[in-house]
Amino acid sequence: MRPPTLVTHLTAFFAQYLPAERNVSGHTVEAYRDAFKLLLRFALAATPRAGRDVAFEALSPELILRFLTDLEHTRHNSIRTRNARLAAIHSFFRFVLLRDPALAAQCQRVLSIPTKKAGHPVLGYLSADELGHLLVQVDRTTPAGERDYLLVALLYDTGARIQELLQITPQDFRFAAPACVRLHGKGRRERLCPVLPQTARVVQRFLATHRRAEDDTTPLLQNRHGAALTRHGARYLLSKYVSRARLAMPSLNRLAISPHTLRHTKAMHLLQSGVPLIMIKDFLGHVDVTSTEIYVQTDVAMKRQALEAVGTPCRVGPAARRTPTDVLAWLDAL
Repeated sequence: MRPPTLVTHLTAFFAQYLPAERNVSGHTVEAYRDAFKLLLRFALAATPRAGRDVAFEALSPELILRFLTDLEHTRHNSIRTRNARLAAIHSFFRFVLLRDPALAAQCQRVLSIPTKKAGHPVLGYLSADELGHLLVQVDRTTPAGERDYLLVALLYDTGARIQELLQITPQDFRFAAPACVRLHGKGRRERLCPVLPQTARVVQRFLATHRRAEDDTTPLLQNRHGAALTRHGARYLLSKYVSRARLAMPSLNRLAISPHTLRHTKAMHLLQSGVPLIMIKDFLGHVDVTSTEIYVQTDVAMKRQALEAVGTPCRVGPAARRTPTDVLAWLDAL
């Protein structure tokens, strides 16, 4: 009986272990798939004699470390992306470790590769005036413009991740007061998000304009071909309006604005309005409040208010007296 090959392990990992035993989402499977496509292409380039087959033994810790370095230096991936690729590799080697003890030594060496410590950049968010100026850039007199306006408005109003928003269907909305929408979050978690009455009316008008029923089960936001709007398409549309908004409001040049920026903006506006952190956690769909605490460390205005509330014993003293070098000029200045 031939020993299991890399192909055998990969097939079992993607076809059985991830979807059936772990019950991970399709997005996780796709992310892991992309990680191994990049790794195997790198391994094939590093071992040209292997043809199109890579032996399991070729995936040594040394090769994987070179691959991770290549991600950062050649593909210019961030450290967070590099760590996400490594997480996929670790998951696979933990699976092989239990499945094939004969490969335990190699698996343990790969599993010992540490994640790289990444910095935590300050979160960017928009002020209320900046958000309003961004929305004004959308021409709502066209069907495409109405869709784009709805995209930006829902990103902010729901605080949803971009993938959560793109999965929303008309059927997910409840328009009767109090209006809400069902979001399908990470890890197959669902949550109900309240929707303001004016936002609910915008959604209803959008559906009526496009002659779509409120119980429609196709994606709410679609491209011109009638297919679901993609993440790349949503980023493109948002960047188009951001570019327009920056012409008249240079303050927008201070940060890179993405769909996730509107999620941060909603969280910061809730925090500034005095909403408790635990409620913001539930609103954003965070599993743990520690993921939400980063917003407490972000708002400079709130830090300044806290500082002013405490006060300081420091006082501005009288200006130091200096002996004038020109007595007449000094007298004239009195």
